[in-house]
Amino acid sequence: MISVTLQMPKNARAEQMSLEEIVKGCIEGKRVAQSKLYEHYHARMVGVCMRYAGSKDEAREIMNLGFLKVFQTIERFENGGGNLDAWIYRIMINTSIDFYRKELKHRYQDDVENHYHLQDDSADAVSDMSAAELINLVQELSPAYRTVFNLYVIEGFSHKEIADQLNISEGTSKSNLAKARGNLQTMIRERESFKSASYAG
Repeated sequence: MISVTLQMPKNARAEQMSLEEIVKGCIEGKRVAQSKLYEHYHARMVGVCMRYAGSKDEAREIMNLGFLKVFQTIERFENGGGNLDAWIYRIMINTSIDFYRKELKHRYQDDVENHYHLQDDSADAVSDMSAAELINLVQELSPAYRTVFNLYVIEGFSHKEIADQLNISEGTSKSNLAKARGNLQTMIRERESFKSASYAG
């Protein structure tokens, strides 16, 4: 696994720059501008990557890889126009997906479409949780389940889109989502039982 760390200049905070100046500076490869962009989006984007990562360190690695892509391709954003927030967000999602692919490229993907009873999308215990609680539990899922759950539930991808992104079948996507939901429900019940036992004691 390649570990990436972005080293930013210490005096970057002292200089005030507009977003347009930051983008222009990043295109020109100026470290101060890159630092400003990183500083502005860091907190939000590490939160995005946390949904797909198995740990905080892994989330930071994914985020830093994402920012490298941002700096390498930001000229395309300026030429294409659009919303910078959405553009960077999409890069972080795509980087998370790429990270997942590399981590699992030698692992066996089991397509169990016809061998696993799929749950429907009706409300369940998962929908009653806060976002923070859900993210913490989702991080405990396997990479395959975690990625499909996030793409389907959080990002709104269809199973066909997920299958195309992850190079799996739609059946595997549906199965992984169902298993993710089942595992989350089991974890929720276990935590609720633990809380009840603690209160009773």
